[in-house]
Amino acid sequence: MKIEYSNRQKEAIVSLLIEMVNADRKVTLEELHETNVINAELVITDDIFRVGRALGLPYAIEVVREMTDEQKLDVGHILTRIIDVDGVDDDEINLLNYICVETGIDKLLADIEL
Repeated sequence: MKIEYSNRQKEAIVSLLIEMVNADRKVTLEELHETNVINAELVITDDIFRVGRALGLPYAIEVVREMTDEQKLDVGHILTRIIDVDGVDDDEINLLNYICVETGIDKLLADIEL
């Protein structure tokens, strides 16, 4: 099932994706490709991308904080796709953990029975 996002939410996701891609201070072709795939899946327009690129991390986190639980879990999954595509890096994991704690994604994950 496809999760729907408002343009404001998409802008926040773009901001988080850019932060994640740059977390380890090296941008790989694999990350760029996966980001393009995600942008296509979410229907990220040039205008949405331009706004998202300019947003700060605190604002993007605040937008995610206001999302539904289903959307939050999807955002967490989207961010892990960037981490997984070129190998796990401590800086990326630290950023993911920070985003998860600040948005409440960590609590949602803790409630899911594995």
